[in-house]
Amino acid sequence: MLDAARELFLEHGFGGTSVSEVVRRSGGSLATLYELFGSKEGLFEAIIADVSEQIVAPFGTPEFESRPLDEALRLFGERFLALVLEPEALRWNRMCIAEGPKYPELRAALVRTGPGHVNDRLTAYLAAQTKAGRLRIEDSRVAALHFLSLIKSETHFAAVCGEPLEAQPAEIARQVAQAVDVFLRGYAVHGRPGAPSRSQP
Repeated sequence: MLDAARELFLEHGFGGTSVSEVVRRSGGSLATLYELFGSKEGLFEAIIADVSEQIVAPFGTPEFESRPLDEALRLFGERFLALVLEPEALRWNRMCIAEGPKYPELRAALVRTGPGHVNDRLTAYLAAQTKAGRLRIEDSRVAALHFLSLIKSETHFAAVCGEPLEAQPAEIARQVAQAVDVFLRGYAVHGRPGAPSRSQP
């Protein structure tokens, strides 16, 4: 059902997709769909949750918290930028921008399970690094938004607008490294990128 819903949302948009069509394409039943997801909004939310979980996956690895700060931020940033520049992710972004004003429930589900989930996890990581003395941050949520904005820069906006871009790993790594450098110059305890990575809690 999730695969069918994913295809239909991208083909017809949120408003143009019905749960009946999802059931027809997936071969399931309306009773099962409502039992599992509750509504069309629930289907959308489950799909966005899966995408956001891929983005925050590096935070779940046991060794992530022990990585040097600059290395950890680069790892997260490269994964984040690569995923949001994927063709399907861009199609989802365009669909949400186009239909969000008409469907408040779509906007709410997107913020709650997409950007909201990613920002929550990054906020928690930055707060932990601040507590450990590596960063000087008054509001970790605001700092997380700053970091994500630096990572996306103008590249993501251009891609959403249809600019043909090839997300080559080397170019992603270069852009992320620059973003991490700027971020740490503003928030690192010693005001320079290399210093936090040598600090020990």
